[in-house]
Amino acid sequence: MTTSSAASTSNPVQRVHSALFPTAAPTTLHALPSLAAELGVKALYVKDESARYGLPAFKILGASYALASVLGRRWGVEPWDVAALRERAAKDQVTVFAATDGNHGRATAHTARLLGLPAHIYVPRTVEPWSVKAIESEGCPVTQVDADYDGAVRAAADAAEAAHGLLIQDMSWEDYVDIPELITQGYMTILSEADAQLPPGVQATAVIVPVGVGSLAHAVVQWYHGGVSGPALSTSPNVRILSAEPEAAPCLHTSLANGAPTPVETSFTIMPGLNCGTVNPEAWPDLQRVIRPADALVVTDDEARAEVAALGGLGVPAGPCGAASLAAARKASLGKEDVLVLICTEGVAGSA
Repeated sequence: MTTSSAASTSNPVQRVHSALFPTAAPTTLHALPSLAAELGVKALYVKDESARYGLPAFKILGASYALASVLGRRWGVEPWDVAALRERAAKDQVTVFAATDGNHGRATAHTARLLGLPAHIYVPRTVEPWSVKAIESEGCPVTQVDADYDGAVRAAADAAEAAHGLLIQDMSWEDYVDIPELITQGYMTILSEADAQLPPGVQATAVIVPVGVGSLAHAVVQWYHGGVSGPALSTSPNVRILSAEPEAAPCLHTSLANGAPTPVETSFTIMPGLNCGTVNPEAWPDLQRVIRPADALVVTDDEARAEVAALGGLGVPAGPCGAASLAAARKASLGKEDVLVLICTEGVAGSA
């Protein structure tokens, strides 16, 4: 199951990705035996999302599938019929909105540009200037609001409603659940590729995923354990799911410890893509069901920075958010028979 051959399959996620990015290949799954020995596990692999479809992070997987799907419904065409989407876009210049810490907004704007639509992206006060410039490079305005991530989401939602635009957001709330679920479905390409890229006869026993609002973690949980949307899609049984969050924004860690969704106050972190104070409500039931409180791991900026250097030395160009999974692995209780997969969600700042 790979994105490069998606057009010949009936899987809608694959078909959309293949149609929008016809020359793209699956991202690399690095085997890192030296790290496996260091952590005392049987094998360690890193799924490297530092160059996904020409962008430096995995977010394009969800934004592209969700936007194409919503537009397809709006215009009565198949979401993988890119020519038809562009033809309708030329006549219906609906503006696409999103809130972001960086990568989701850029991915949404990039997809809108590919389809010929304007976009407007909202960011919280903590977003760095280089991240704003990266989003602006997609040819769209960026509005920075004097609020945290949750406040930026509210501002983007209000702006989309006022402009009769389309909000493509990975956070759910009452009457806004369909698009976040489409985004989660788009993320599952990471897991389908990773399963196919493991050596014959090898199956993951543990996966560590960085968490912001938890939508990617929701995709991981649904892939390996199923959920409200359907059964598990992976053939790997009993995969343990662990999460990695910054010390500045441990919303899942706190919620699992409390046994209920618990917003947290956030502060600055070098992991801006994980700087979110509230768990996605749509994801919460599945995350609570599968991830043990002890496996919701919290890492510091210094720990993430050290793993950026460690992974870089092994040929993985991880940014701090992506390296958080390795920082968490060093704190996890793992066994000598574990086959560990780390999801490296992004590359270094300023990469292509």
